[in-house]
Amino acid sequence: MKKILTVIRKEYLERVRSKSFVIGTLLGPALMSMFILVPVLLVDKGGDDSRTVGVIDPAGLYFESLVEVLVDQGRDNVRLELIDTGSVEESLVQMKESILDESIHSGILIAVDFLDSGKATFYNKSVSAGIMRDDVLRPALNRVLREERFAAAQVPDTLFAYLAARTIWTNIGVTAEGGEEEQHEDVGFIMAFVLIMIIYIMVIMYGSHTLTAVIEEKSSRMVEVLLASISPGDLMLGKVMGIGMAGLTQFAIWTAAFFAISQRGISVGDFNFDTAFMTPVILINFLAFFLLGFFLYATLYAGIGAMCNTVQDSQQFHTPLVMGLVLPMMMLSLVLRSPDSTLVVVLSLIPMFSPVLMFMRVCVETPPVWQIGLSWVLMMGSIWLSARMAGKLFRMGILMYGASPTWATLIKVLRN
Repeated sequence: MKKILTVIRKEYLERVRSKSFVIGTLLGPALMSMFILVPVLLVDKGGDDSRTVGVIDPAGLYFESLVEVLVDQGRDNVRLELIDTGSVEESLVQMKESILDESIHSGILIAVDFLDSGKATFYNKSVSAGIMRDDVLRPALNRVLREERFAAAQVPDTLFAYLAARTIWTNIGVTAEGGEEEQHEDVGFIMAFVLIMIIYIMVIMYGSHTLTAVIEEKSSRMVEVLLASISPGDLMLGKVMGIGMAGLTQFAIWTAAFFAISQRGISVGDFNFDTAFMTPVILINFLAFFLLGFFLYATLYAGIGAMCNTVQDSQQFHTPLVMGLVLPMMMLSLVLRSPDSTLVVVLSLIPMFSPVLMFMRVCVETPPVWQIGLSWVLMMGSIWLSARMAGKLFRMGILMYGASPTWATLIKVLRN
């Protein structure tokens, strides 16, 4: 046990004293904020460059109404320009030329019988223009059509306002005690995504550290000296534990900084740093899935690293392991839509997917306790199995040099 603690201490201090650890600890939250908060802050901006849209209105009835609707909706970045050269054909020619020379961004031809047919034609030379069409121009023109049809039917303004009214929603979450609390969905989603990304990044990063640490000591022949005083199994365990403790230290620093910031009520744009989302259930599961995910992947990385002579040799094995974390990230939209569907439940119980996928479900809609407990048990069983497999690879491969290993080599070693 004393030798294992010595290895743990060596691996831990080697990482927390490194410049990369200090830089990662300081810049990690900033980089994560850049990828998470910046898109949120820009979501309402949508690349709001000023755009000029040409409009051909043969009936002469809808241009002014469309301008008023855009002003009412606060679309100051979209300016409409009426194109009227006497005939629709000539106006179309001029509008196309203006689009090509980029004096206008795009154009709309409103049908003469727009009141009855509701038809409009959109002209552009860029596929990205379709985003503005669907997000800005289509809703505005739909509103113009409704208002004109109500006016043509001589519907009183009071009745129109009554029929066009929109519902006002307030989201209330029901607590475990049966109480109520107002929900802030955007804050909850962002906080959940931050925690999921931390698990995803930390497991990959520190799992890779385990891989490179083993390969570096093997390639430098330092491992031959170490094995003179410690068994291969204890050496692997000490490395995994030491690197895992370094990851927990970094996480603890980030958590303390986050709570300190949240207590001061700091906000970025409309986003407030709020710890109310981090309930005991989420915190416990976050810590559990981080630890279980790390030990599962770190033991596999350690075993593979022992078989490889260089980092380049390990790439063929690294990618399949990483996919166990990447695939659940690609399923985020599915979990948000249906967190309790059969497919999501089954996949979240697969140990390689559980650290990300089951924790997603905990953040979105807490699953039954038996499912969370079962995922923990399956992951612990997988860790035990992977530790045995990795231990065999470590014992057999740590002193092997020469040709680059293949999948066939790994299978042969495990069978032996």
